[in-house]
Amino acid sequence: MSGQKTVITRQMVREATEKICKENGLDTDFFEGFWNRLMQDDEIYKEYVYYLVRQDFACKEKVEGFTIVDVLIWQIDHFKAKLDVDTTLTKRREGSMVLLAFDTFLKMKKDPEKYLQNMQEDTGTDYPGKFNGL
Repeated sequence: MSGQKTVITRQMVREATEKICKENGLDTDFFEGFWNRLMQDDEIYKEYVYYLVRQDFACKEKVEGFTIVDVLIWQIDHFKAKLDVDTTLTKRREGSMVLLAFDTFLKMKKDPEKYLQNMQEDTGTDYPGKFNGL
């Protein structure tokens, strides 16, 4: 039986996503909004499924030159100051951080200007201007 591929259906992805949301404290409203945005973008959907299956990032889809990993790193950098002082959804919760990164990536694709500005100016605890010159 080796060499057979498992078919990953949208229903399987939906159920896995809903489970990840529940396990990581993301409510039904987040799940439904995320799922609806994901269903409108085949390329980011493929990236997301790639992550679910391999626990790694394909980084084929780009928005203004940024990949999902760039968004994830920006979010980690942005939230790391909070992580020391509170219990945000991203503290010790890989699932929520990844879902929030994919959600931001979907939103970034629809409105890149807003997110590009934030990624370049809001550097969390890192030094200001770190992305100047990109």
